[in-house]
Amino acid sequence: MSYARIGGTVVVAAVVSLAGTACSKDENRAPELATKTAEQTVNQPKTIAGCLHPGAATNTFVLTAAETEGATSTATYELIPKAGMDLHAYAGQDVELSGVLLTRQEVATSGKTESEPSKGAAGTPTVETRTELEVRKFQVEAVKGTGNRCDK
Repeated sequence: MSYARIGGTVVVAAVVSLAGTACSKDENRAPELATKTAEQTVNQPKTIAGCLHPGAATNTFVLTAAETEGATSTATYELIPKAGMDLHAYAGQDVELSGVLLTRQEVATSGKTESEPSKGAAGTPTVETRTELEVRKFQVEAVKGTGNRCDK
């Protein structure tokens, strides 16, 4: 499977995941608008730490990490392991990864949902949602498990 195809799968999975976090009457409803920017090439050596999860597609992995030490926002990395590297044993664990940050891409979803009015209230309330996520592709050269399980 090509990296472009895996990347597209991860971006689509991220958009669907973001859409699922929105308050909605119909939980299987896709967002009204999903956008993504062109990938920006970075090619920067880096060490990152966070929670490694299996991706939506077979043999794909995602790392969720704090943007910076003590930050409240998170960064999402699509992981591309070097040839012969198996990340399955690290799924669900906090890890430290060394490698190269290849690209960045912005993904956003937005939509509106009508909800039931409160008892005795007039009109139909509308909930508007907007979610943004920056997906980063990371070529993994080395992995070190911390031994800690994560459920982030």
